[in-house]
Amino acid sequence: MYENLECISLRTVPYDDSRSIATVWTRQRGRMSLMVPSGSGREARRRRALMMPLGLFEGCVDIRPGREIFSMRDVRPISVHTDIACDPAKGLVAMFLGEVLDRVLRTSVHDPLLSDYIFGATDILEAIGSGRGTANFAPVFLCKLMRFLGIEPDWGSYRRGTVFDMEEGTFRTAAPTVNRWLPADEAAVAHLIGRMGWNTIERMPMTRETRRCILSRLLEYYSMHGFNLSHLKSLEVATEVF
Repeated sequence: MYENLECISLRTVPYDDSRSIATVWTRQRGRMSLMVPSGSGREARRRRALMMPLGLFEGCVDIRPGREIFSMRDVRPISVHTDIACDPAKGLVAMFLGEVLDRVLRTSVHDPLLSDYIFGATDILEAIGSGRGTANFAPVFLCKLMRFLGIEPDWGSYRRGTVFDMEEGTFRTAAPTVNRWLPADEAAVAHLIGRMGWNTIERMPMTRETRRCILSRLLEYYSMHGFNLSHLKSLEVATEVF
């Protein structure tokens, strides 16, 4: 049975000389693996462009019980993100977040609110200006994503001067004796980013050193709460933007 699905591309890897496997998150069914033809022709190049990290496309997927990899036909774009495709900085952010999502969504089930967030965030990345907005995008995206994964910290427990208990996900007046924690200065920045709206992302001043520190802490927090984000292949390259 063929079903029309809206997809966001996470990663594509070669399968053999003529085919590749695209890992996607679909709005209707959650995470899926698609077998797609490779090649050097015009249609193959068009398909590869659509399936770049965070690319949005739709098509008819052959849904058959018992299969882990599905075939797709009539692939077409949902929306064209020219900036993400052409701006090197946005492309690196998309590559990094595609790898992150590939890992964190492996155990996630279909969730309309999660899908709305991920699909909508790609439109925001496309629309924001290059520079500060693009550089701040990844840490803000990861902070907001935690809500849909059930690991969002208790932002309301923050008070000026508190530290952040990374294992409990709460702000405390005194450092825990055992748990990993962030000092008050880092906790304040984490709270600020966690509360930031997309409309203020381009106005948030952060040095590259601060941004990289927060990103490192975010990846550590995810890993502590059941999502292994160690040894990301794209991180070293993407830090040229962050």
